[in-house]
Amino acid sequence: SSNGAAQLQLGTALAVQARYVDALPHFQAALELDPESADAHLRLAMTLRSLGRMAEATEHYREAIRLNPSFAR
Repeated sequence: SSNGAAQLQLGTALAVQARYVDALPHFQAALELDPESADAHLRLAMTLRSLGRMAEATEHYREAIRLNPSFAR
């Protein structure tokens, strides 16, 4: 969805500034709008990892790889 894409872009803009706490709700919103978005799962996983939330990050890494096996690299 275009709203999901917008949330993903906002989250990414914040994450590249290391504003992980601010980025998190945007990635979560992107996933709510498009639960099958491998990109949203991946970016949420990377953000959670940056916040030290490894167990949650691992779940989203696994889901991103399930949806897009090329992410396994």
